Amino acid sequence: MSIKKIIKEKAVKVTNNGMITIPVVFRRKYNLKDGDKVFVLEDEGSLRIIPIKDDEVLRKDSYSREDIKNLSKTLKKQELEREM
Repeated sequence: MSIKKIIKEKAVKVTNNGMITIPVVFRRKYNLKDGDKVFVLEDEGSLRIIPIKDDEVLRKDSYSREDIKNLSKTLKKQELEREM
């Protein structure tokens, strides 16, 4: 098992209020700071947490299914490019 694989998988607990703590390794990797926003998406039977760094996306209060689908596709493409 490569170290890259280990870094991508961390178990976290869900609190009574439904909150989780994003492990520090991921907060550092994605430069997540206090107050940053993320999307939580259901994707093919799993949950995905996607950092939002685009100011235009942050200004928008509601998102259509199409907006989220397009964002998810873009982020998947970026993730694949990073792994190459």
